Amino acid sequence: MSKKAKTSQLEDSKNVSALPKLKKIKTKWDLEGLYYKSAHDPQIEKDLKKTELAYAKFAKKWQRKNFTAKVDLLLAALKEKEKLAGMPEATRPGRYFSFRSALNAKDSEADKQLALISQRLRKVADSVLFFNLTLGALSKKRQKELLTDSKLKHFKYHLERIFIGAKHNLSEEQERIINLKSKQSYGAWTNMIEKLVSNREVTWQGRAIPLPTALEKLDTLKSAQKPKLWAVIIAELERLAEISEHEFNAIITDARSEEELRGYKKPYSATAIGYEDSETSIENLVEAVSGEGFALSRKFYALKAKLHGKKQIHYSQKYDSIGSSPEITFQEAVEICRNVFYRVNDVYGQIFDNMLKNGQIDVYPKPGKRGGAFMSDATGHPVHVFLNHTDNVKSLETLAHEMGHAIHAHRSTKGNTPFYDGHSITTAETASTLFENLVFYEIFAAASEKQKLSLLHDKIARDIATIQRQIAFFNCELEIHQTIWKEGAMTKEELRDCMYKHLRSYLGNGVALEKNDGYSFVYIPHLRYGFYVYTYTFGILMSSAMAKNYQQDPSYLKQIDSFLSAGASMNVADIFKSIGINTARKDTFKIALESHANDIKQFEKLVNAKLKK
Repeated sequence: MSKKAKTSQLEDSKNVSALPKLKKIKTKWDLEGLYYKSAHDPQIEKDLKKTELAYAKFAKKWQRKNFTAKVDLLLAALKEKEKLAGMPEATRPGRYFSFRSALNAKDSEADKQLALISQRLRKVADSVLFFNLTLGALSKKRQKELLTDSKLKHFKYHLERIFIGAKHNLSEEQERIINLKSKQSYGAWTNMIEKLVSNREVTWQGRAIPLPTALEKLDTLKSAQKPKLWAVIIAELERLAEISEHEFNAIITDARSEEELRGYKKPYSATAIGYEDSETSIENLVEAVSGEGFALSRKFYALKAKLHGKKQIHYSQKYDSIGSSPEITFQEAVEICRNVFYRVNDVYGQIFDNMLKNGQIDVYPKPGKRGGAFMSDATGHPVHVFLNHTDNVKSLETLAHEMGHAIHAHRSTKGNTPFYDGHSITTAETASTLFENLVFYEIFAAASEKQKLSLLHDKIARDIATIQRQIAFFNCELEIHQTIWKEGAMTKEELRDCMYKHLRSYLGNGVALEKNDGYSFVYIPHLRYGFYVYTYTFGILMSSAMAKNYQQDPSYLKQIDSFLSAGASMNVADIFKSIGINTARKDTFKIALESHANDIKQFEKLVNAKLKK
């Protein structure tokens, strides 16, 4: 396909003339305009002192009062506590320096300031530990009385979350110790590995490039070049593996020790509570994907190899498109996303436009900038999106994904008070993959029949990366937790072999996998996030169901906005139940896989038809 033809395909997929005119956009974060002028801005100290004074005042007022004895007293205390939770001054300094660190791994000034701010804010958080601990220590009878009191209606769900987690609370002194050691026992280790990866360079085609850039570059290379660059990347990761070995042993031993102290029965018990989900829901999801899901991904990669006339494809080529993939500049990606967002809801398009104009999206990779992409939000602050755009379809999908997070964050804030204007990680990943899917359908609808085979292939490959790959990571993380706790430690070779085994479980024989590919455990940050990875899979399966409902009935948009606007006002199961999806049923995730299975069946027919020609 010629470059001109590629461009015309993109032009067919949007109708920009009907959209509001967008003035010049900013492709870099405007931290000076939105936060502080520099690390020495006097407003930083003012914000920190205001936070410290507000928390000290709250602690002094309520620590010696029996604020649970009377409902009116508790109501007053909860209102003041929610006001504290909504203070933008408490989070502004940390956001500013953490964003600087993400943009430049060598920004030592930002790292030092983050450490100092963390020390001060830890003491601030410790000063109000008594409040939730006191509530959690109430008798079951008193808890029930408070939950049914009409005066506390607004705070009912907030109290429910406190009471659910209360059986795992420690004493106030123990909680202080846990908070005190958390940075050095977890944060310092994971930050070290992230910075080592960000600062390392590899030599490619005669020049040194940052390791994160090399990982992003894989997607832009011709297929024949990918194994060569991957070999260079893996060699560098192997050199980092000895350090990462000590990191994993340290953070997981620490995590399991705390889990034992708190009485959690399973490694992911704390995750289920923290993500407002249930252990049963997580287990049902993992079981469905590890069974039917892995069978589907193995089938897909066997078909992909067959299409190429091979028994196996190289691991680095697993995402290779099977046709011409259009180059998509950031400007084109913006226009496609704007068209989709405005069509679904004008508000979503306006959110996107404002972020583009105000310097809330950092777009392009650069030396020292960490890899990947993320969205960050906090009460009282602008939402930020972090990208490493490389002018391809994957980067378009990443933009749609992160903007799904951003739109969800905006809608969660509107109409919800500080206790409820956040969102569960699980619903967040549903929102992001929903918008990713909607943008895909936009491109797919505009494609020719010839291009649809390639686009369908790319969608399936992307879905497998979000469904099966993430559950393979979950299973790997679980085995690492269990092995280190049982045997005391794991060597870098054992960590490599564990990753290798779980990669093979979902890739099957259609992908040539070598033992050293298991060293990829070094650069995958989500393996350190306490089973976070399951939320990607949960999210895409639920968002596929939502997108299907929307395609069948456009009026389902009301339920979609209801979902996006729910924030943290209900648990995950109740939010989905409110829009007609029952996540408590054991077969829900198996049913959700049917759309994915149908895509693979359609792909199989197209492959067989092409091979017969």
